[in-house]
Amino acid sequence: MAVPYRLKKAFLNLLLTISSVYFYTIRFVFWFVNYFFRERVYVTPPTDRLLLISATQAVRMISKKEISSTALVESYIHRIEQVNNTINAAVVKLFDSARQQATEVDTFMALADEEDIQKKLEERPLYGVPFTMKDALEVENEIITCGIFNRKATKCDRTAEAIKRLKAAGGILLAVTNVPEVCMWVESVNTIYGRSKNPYDARRMTGGSSGGEGALLGAAGSVVGVGSDIGGSIRMPAFFNGVFGLKPTPGVIPLIGHVPEPTGYKTHMLRIGPMCRFAEDLPLMLRIMAGENARSLNLHEPVNGKKLRVFYMEGITGSPIIQPLEDEMRFALKKAVNFLERKYDIVAQRIELPSAKHVMEYFTLSMHEDTTDPAFNKLMLCTNGTKGEVNCYTELFKYFTGNSIHTLSGIIAGIIDSRDPPFSANHTKDLLYKRDRLKRQVKELLGNDGILLFPSWPCTAMFHNEPILAPFNFCYTALWNVLSVPVVQCPLGLDSYGLPLGVQVIGNQYTDRNLIAIAQVLEEGFNGWTPAGPL
Repeated sequence: MAVPYRLKKAFLNLLLTISSVYFYTIRFVFWFVNYFFRERVYVTPPTDRLLLISATQAVRMISKKEISSTALVESYIHRIEQVNNTINAAVVKLFDSARQQATEVDTFMALADEEDIQKKLEERPLYGVPFTMKDALEVENEIITCGIFNRKATKCDRTAEAIKRLKAAGGILLAVTNVPEVCMWVESVNTIYGRSKNPYDARRMTGGSSGGEGALLGAAGSVVGVGSDIGGSIRMPAFFNGVFGLKPTPGVIPLIGHVPEPTGYKTHMLRIGPMCRFAEDLPLMLRIMAGENARSLNLHEPVNGKKLRVFYMEGITGSPIIQPLEDEMRFALKKAVNFLERKYDIVAQRIELPSAKHVMEYFTLSMHEDTTDPAFNKLMLCTNGTKGEVNCYTELFKYFTGNSIHTLSGIIAGIIDSRDPPFSANHTKDLLYKRDRLKRQVKELLGNDGILLFPSWPCTAMFHNEPILAPFNFCYTALWNVLSVPVVQCPLGLDSYGLPLGVQVIGNQYTDRNLIAIAQVLEEGFNGWTPAGPL
């Protein structure tokens, strides 16, 4: 006998009520313990003026001989040494080679005339500027671990294509930053380098998997960086650490040299992209990493904001496994919407995507679709899955006795993950239909001139270990990986606890320039990156 609709609805409402009580109880308990028993530590704002200019400005000033590459590199080396004890973000420091490259830049600049300099900048648009990257992109002769303990002494024999292009453009790789185990958790912690901490409050998470990168940028220890994103791994750290992060259109930036490299539908979900403190650096970094593919994005074409159609959603509703949207996040979203309405004299339209509440099922299905990747418990030993597998039940016991080389989040992921189909054939067919229908719905809604504003997360940065009790909040970012669309994360100032607020701006494929234009406008309206400070 079919269950009456009213009974179903009443049961769902009961679940949602119980779930809300659960999430708010978790938030209160962690807040109480941390605020009454642990002191807030934050990174003090930078005073060196060279740390307060964008990469775009830095290139211009180097070309005019107003600053030297050496001075810029030394400023960032000093800043990293100053803040890293607090945030534990930079895990591989390439200071000696960076100094050598900066000296070579300065030697050229001292001898070159204006024509030679202009030609050099056309060939190398990042000439003399340092950058950093997450520990998941190969660099020849350097140790890149992806947070995997067994890779802690393994040197790479090639360089990821995106990093190769940044180096060819004159960028100077300064440091490699921390990630979670196998780059698959919302906190950047592993048993090689330990836990990264938020520069706004060291008691809190940096996000993952580009969490070290986000923290270093937020602490002004870097000006531009490179992350990657399969479920929010650029946008979550960018949000929690108060900077910009772009997940670009699929296929624009090559994934060659990413650790691990994806297969199947994951190639539509995983993106390498730029993270930066200043919005004007987004197109610079995107053009360089995209290479010839940048032409398809028409980044040089101006964007007329008055002709954009603006939509917004107040988060994911109707799912008991995802934390409800907190008030400060809702207010931040509405402030961004209102700002765009006033600036462009437009009316934004609020929308709902009811099927978005199934995002966790879509994500799970998409991560398994057509993939030949090894199971997670094999990736925990090596990225090609050829060195056996971890017995995660044994590791769970070893973890609680302090003898495991794996993290709790990694062990749990290894227990849950399997290469077996996650759903029955009929349910898989139904989910594929719903997912692809939602993709078409979003594509048709946005067209070439539409943007969608969406909360960055249900709440601001959680305390360390708190996400284990709220593991599905990442659905706020993962939804857009599933739908394979470009997204930019934009900072919107700080909340009442001194933590970064933000908003995601979503567009259709190949409309990245619209997103970058809105990021720049929101930076004007909300002051962009805001250094940490006292409450």
